[in-house]
Amino acid sequence: MKKLLAVVVAGLLLSSIAFAQDVTPAQKAGAKSLNFTFGGLGAFGLRGTGPAAGIGASYFLSDNAAVRAGLQVAINSTSTPSNLTTGGTDGSTSQFLLGVSADYLMYMNAGRVRPYLGAGLNFATSSFDNKPVDKRGFDEQKGLDANGNPTGTIFGLGGIVGAEFFVYSEISLSAEYQLNLISIMSASDVQTTVGNTTTTAKGGSATNVLGFGAAGATLHIYF
Repeated sequence: MKKLLAVVVAGLLLSSIAFAQDVTPAQKAGAKSLNFTFGGLGAFGLRGTGPAAGIGASYFLSDNAAVRAGLQVAINSTSTPSNLTTGGTDGSTSQFLLGVSADYLMYMNAGRVRPYLGAGLNFATSSFDNKPVDKRGFDEQKGLDANGNPTGTIFGLGGIVGAEFFVYSEISLSAEYQLNLISIMSASDVQTTVGNTTTTAKGGSATNVLGFGAAGATLHIYF
C-alpha cells in the first residue's frame, strides 16, 4: 500500500512538472499570496513565519521584492481522569502558543524556479499549566512545558535563503532555511503549588548570536 501511494504521489508530481514547463510566475508588483507552511515548531514551540508551521501572506512591492507576514497559534488542553473511586483528583494540562513575524524577501530571477534571500523579525510566546492526576508531588505547576523546558517569550532576527518552484502560474511550492542571527529569550517564572503553598523560581534570560535555524516547506496560492 505504501509503495502504491509513493508511486501515485510521484506520478502526480511528474505530471505537474510536465504541464508546468511554460508556466509564468504570478509574481509582479501588487501580487498577493496566501502561504501555508508545514514544519516543526521550534523555541518555546514556535519560530518565525518562514519555515514555521502556520499561515501567512505576501505582498510584492516589485517583480523581485516582497514583504511577508505570518501567524502561528496553538491552543491545546488535555484532561486525565484519576480513576480512583474516592479522593482522586483529575489531571489536566493547558498550553497556549503564539508567534508573529515579518520578513523582507529579494528574488534572484524571473524563471519558474526563483531562489531568494531575505531577513525577518519574529516574536513568539508560550505558556503551560500542568495539574497532575491525584496531586502527587504538587497541585499545579506553571512555567515549564510537558518536557520540563521553560516557557516565556522570544524575539529574534534571522537571515533567510530559499527557492520557490511554480507548479502553475498561481500555485507554487517553496523550500526555505532560516539562520538565527540573534535571539533574545525571556523565560517565565516557574510557579509550583503544593496545597496552600506556592513557590516561585525566577525565570532566566539568554541572548544568542548566530545559530542554526529551521527548515520547512510552504504552499503559496497567488491572487
